[in-house]
Amino acid sequence: MKHLRITLVVALAALLSFTHLVTAAPKAQHADPLPLDELRSFSEVFYYVKSAYVEEIDDKALIEAAIKGMVGSLDNHSRYLDPSAFSNFTADNNGEYAGIGLSFNDHEHGIAISAIVEDGPADRQKLKTGMVVSRINGLDIKQISTEDAYKLLYGKANSQLKLTILDNSSTSESSTKDYLLTREIIQLPSINSSLLPNHVGYLAITQFTKKSPVEFIKAINRMSSKQPLNKLIIDLRNNPGGVLESAIEISDLFIDSGTLLTSAGRIDDANEVFRATSMAPYLDFNVVVMMNENSASSSEILAAALQDHKKATILGDISYGKGSIQSIITLRQDTGLKITTAKYYSPKGNEIQDVGIKPDVMFKTAGLENKRPSEILNDLELLQAFELISK
Repeated sequence: MKHLRITLVVALAALLSFTHLVTAAPKAQHADPLPLDELRSFSEVFYYVKSAYVEEIDDKALIEAAIKGMVGSLDNHSRYLDPSAFSNFTADNNGEYAGIGLSFNDHEHGIAISAIVEDGPADRQKLKTGMVVSRINGLDIKQISTEDAYKLLYGKANSQLKLTILDNSSTSESSTKDYLLTREIIQLPSINSSLLPNHVGYLAITQFTKKSPVEFIKAINRMSSKQPLNKLIIDLRNNPGGVLESAIEISDLFIDSGTLLTSAGRIDDANEVFRATSMAPYLDFNVVVMMNENSASSSEILAAALQDHKKATILGDISYGKGSIQSIITLRQDTGLKITTAKYYSPKGNEIQDVGIKPDVMFKTAGLENKRPSEILNDLELLQAFELISK
């Protein structure tokens, strides 16, 4: 009992000191006094769960569950990041991770390789899409979840793992071959590009990472190497967002003056106006932006800026409507806090949260047929974009 009361005192002290740290950092406009009665209620609940629950629960697990519940109750986008989630989140935003450079789909005999990063360890070992992996480090993949299989592929740079590949993917009884691969830092491309007929550029942004603006410029330079490019389709379908600053930087490539984005929140740092620079190398481009109901956050920032400045025609469906900004706060023990600190508004002041971006032209693919040799245009929504920009 004495140990439990000491634990409660420490837990409450931690709560009180943490609240002080938060209110003493970037100051909110109104700082309310601490809700002492509610904190006492928390300590009572902690006591009874700790002492009376049918199974013994670790103190750390209880406190972590309380933190997750507190943050998760705020909105759908705020959450507490444990060490694993914080590490994965940082890797996604940086556009890199330590692995072997492949992704996969489920298969009845293991996992089937679905994509391979160019010049990564898997590519250099001549692994191919469609190959079926039956074991990772000798562990039968059929006995574990897909999430656990992915975790086995990740690890520290320069560490090794062994993949067992089936020679015949149609049966689990076929002979196998082992491949020993060394993990390394994998650069995740966020942009895929292709030159369409009539010298129309096509750029699909899968998510916004810190490297996206550089990748964007390199892709346009590559497509412009033989002939100047002035027609561009930007595909933001199913793009969930990512790094805010990258979306602003890309919109700045097309807009030479005025506001790109406005954000507003309770702390000083959340209130910002992002303005265009005078460079805008793609100012005169004819642009069509593709969006759907899964295009969110940074995707909507880019689309709203181009739409409000009349620099692009937006084609598709009404977007997701995530018009809030999450800040990442590094906490102790390699954990983090992803918390909503502001809402953002389009250059014309339009709110995006729960509203989305309304397209200028809706998707309408009925009756469309690709009669060109370009297979990529078998995607009828992309074909509609191509015909729209070709008028």
